Amino acid sequence: MPTCADVLARTLRDAGITRLYGLPGGEILDFIEAARRAGLTFLLTRQEATASFMADVTGQIARRPGVCVATLGPGAVNMTLGVANAYLDRSPLLAITAAHAVTAGPFATHQNLDLNAVYRPFTKLAITLDGRNTESKMRRAIRTSMEPRMGPVHIALPGDVARADDVVVDPEDVSIEVPAPHAASPDAIERIGAAIAGARRPIVILGLDLDPDRDGDAVQAFVERLGAPVFVTPKAKGLLSEDHPLFYAVCAGVAGDAVVVDFFRRADLLIGVGFEPVESDKLWHQSMRVVSIGPVTIAAGEYRPHAEAVGSVAATLDALASRPTPSIEWQPSDRGRFRADLVSALRPETPPRGLSGYELTCRLRELFPRDTIVTTDVGSVKMIATQAWRAFAPRTFFESNGLSAMSYGFPAAMAARLAFPDRPVLCTVGDGGFGMIIADLETCVRERLPFVTVVYNDASLSLIDASQQRRGYPTTGVRHRDVDFAAAAIAFGAWGRRVRTIGELDAAVREALRTNVPAVIDAIVDPGEYRKQNA
Repeated sequence: MPTCADVLARTLRDAGITRLYGLPGGEILDFIEAARRAGLTFLLTRQEATASFMADVTGQIARRPGVCVATLGPGAVNMTLGVANAYLDRSPLLAITAAHAVTAGPFATHQNLDLNAVYRPFTKLAITLDGRNTESKMRRAIRTSMEPRMGPVHIALPGDVARADDVVVDPEDVSIEVPAPHAASPDAIERIGAAIAGARRPIVILGLDLDPDRDGDAVQAFVERLGAPVFVTPKAKGLLSEDHPLFYAVCAGVAGDAVVVDFFRRADLLIGVGFEPVESDKLWHQSMRVVSIGPVTIAAGEYRPHAEAVGSVAATLDALASRPTPSIEWQPSDRGRFRADLVSALRPETPPRGLSGYELTCRLRELFPRDTIVTTDVGSVKMIATQAWRAFAPRTFFESNGLSAMSYGFPAAMAARLAFPDRPVLCTVGDGGFGMIIADLETCVRERLPFVTVVYNDASLSLIDASQQRRGYPTTGVRHRDVDFAAAAIAFGAWGRRVRTIGELDAAVREALRTNVPAVIDAIVDPGEYRKQNA
């Protein structure tokens, strides 16, 4: 008879999962061995947060859960960072941790934490397997992670339960497939249609609740028929190609956001299509007139949109196509003026001492192929890379936004490399975030995951430094020593180069793209422009 660990591994395999990310521990070894026998690959990372970030991005790409694994106690706690990120970035994920043996539980205090209680605030479901009906429980967990809004599930596996025979009692036939979303109500569609018909200066905002496969064509047709300015949130970059004449900018907590919000104030209606306020670090959605078209309600707490159609986005947009098109007062020149104002807010005012983060990002876009997959870390690098990097297709740009967790960008690139083995992958990361995660450069060398990482190195936590300066506080706790990350990369067995000019960057990128090992370009950046960009 198969053990609980055997059934757990087999159920994951049958659901289409092929790889697990994590760190082993004595209490989780029986599951890791069961996974090996089931044909699943276990990828060893140097830190549990790396494993959970990789599972998060794997889930975003596949729209099926990525899986991370840790032992009990400290391993399980370390892994919470990426799981919490998946919760707020709406990524399907399974976090599997060991738990104390049931027989030892009443007596054990060493490393004994209530892991379901730890994980429950930022998961959709947290359960402990008991060796009964494991297959149906796991199928339900997988389905829960994929149901809108997608998110993480925690599975605790006690050591003695893992080794015990699994017992099937009153088996349930649980499908892991999520039904197609229902249609929004006709009344809701009528209210949305009436609001759009009455608008003269509408703006469309595309957000993370959109499914590129299911909704992409309908979204494209809707925005082109409407002819209004289109903004995207960071998690929706690429849903409308950024060389489309209706694309204006990225909104919600990125560089130049003050210019974006000022432009929003000129609108008489914001049309959120898949927009979810978790992406915005400001409250303009609360003070402006917003109608929402999405698969799930965006009402939360005391916030309510002006109107919303909850259900199939594609069906709602198709239904709106039969209604009259409003008389749009936006002029073609509005885009030109807006883009000029935005670029002015992003460019450095004085020649930088070193590289400009904005000019560095623009040059990287010119140097890398159009189909490059980009991941970015949090901090000033996220603010500028999200706005300045141009994305031309969905699932080509990844960042931590809802939680905004430092150290995300590098594991995200690792997962992207595995998912897109034939596409160039670029990671942009600050020196603070890269310093947190650099040990997993060894993982990339060991697992042969070649991609290019560009470290925006200003030897500081520059986003927080700029905030201190704006508030008139003395500089405290935000400055690092200068670290030569290129030299560190070489020590790990990777390729490394330090650059200070655009010319040196050009040469380094061209060489890095020819290497077949992980490559780190340590770019010395002047942080002076960040104060202007993030005002």
